[in-house]
Amino acid sequence: MAPVILVCSQNAELYLLLAHILHGEGFKARLAASDADVADACTSSELSAVVLDCAGWPSDVAPLYALLKDSRLPVAALVGDDTRAQHLQLIKAGLDEGIARPLSPSKLLAFLHGTSPQSEASTLRNFAGAAEIVFGPHAVVVSGKRIALAPIEMKILRFLFEKQGQISTRKQLIEGVWLHPHTVETRTVDVHIGRLRKAFAGLRNLRIRTIYGAGYALDTTMTSACLSL
Repeated sequence: MAPVILVCSQNAELYLLLAHILHGEGFKARLAASDADVADACTSSELSAVVLDCAGWPSDVAPLYALLKDSRLPVAALVGDDTRAQHLQLIKAGLDEGIARPLSPSKLLAFLHGTSPQSEASTLRNFAGAAEIVFGPHAVVVSGKRIALAPIEMKILRFLFEKQGQISTRKQLIEGVWLHPHTVETRTVDVHIGRLRKAFAGLRNLRIRTIYGAGYALDTTMTSACLSL
């Protein structure tokens, strides 16, 4: 079954263009033109990701984004100079990807292929130890426990994992994880680190340590494995 991408927009021409692009890449588009449409779509288990067109959306995008994130759906927002305020609002809320208009199909497809269940999990550098961490497109498995993560938090975890316990500054994380680092505040990093810690609460073999005045480091003795989840 083709992965379904929810397109939140009131621009019929944009939706038809996106539907055509998505179809050519093996995706299926579904339109949501109101908050009610989005709420109804979020009850479906077939959705793989969301494209949110900020221009002309009839209501505040912040609660809409919160609804999408509660559904654990990766979100790409189409933004422009006239939607700068909404873009900054979404970034502070942990936006997965911002794509500037006029639309770049290659950037959109790179994001969608990165979040699609069809994408391959990455194999990272090994650690000495018996426990494993398995990276998939929507979740990680840590010593047999499956943990769902937002795409941006998955990227942060990968980045810290590759450093093998080295200290990573907030600036290094921003530049290494976000596509548009100049729009990201250091506080945003702290928010996502807090979410990762909450997700890994109770796990003894995976801990994100704060080095005050410096940054963060991942303490673990696990090896990585390659598996699509």
